[in-house]
Amino acid sequence: MAMGGISSHTANGNYPLSKIKVSDLHLSLPPSLSLLLQAPKIAIWKDQRLDYLDIPKGLVELLQINGFTIEMILEYGPSKIAENLGIDDYVAQIIFNETSNAIISFNANSLQ
Repeated sequence: MAMGGISSHTANGNYPLSKIKVSDLHLSLPPSLSLLLQAPKIAIWKDQRLDYLDIPKGLVELLQINGFTIEMILEYGPSKIAENLGIDDYVAQIIFNETSNAIISFNANSLQ
């Protein structure tokens, strides 16, 4: 018999639940998630020109957090934007198109 008159296992052969110390648990994250947590993306400088693009604020913030500039968007193109941000290709295409249109409009207005 164990402490308190309870046997070490029940009549049907199963063992009762026992307490586990938290220090005995060893949890780990999958490698891909661990890498994301270890190296957060923090942009030191944000391209404020992105605020003038006609895209949702959340996309502007995503671009800024990841250090994108107007020049990078135009240089990378939609597929590389999608890959770097982990977004759908069609959303990256919208970002690229809007950036291109904004630059064309800005250049046209500056020539007048």
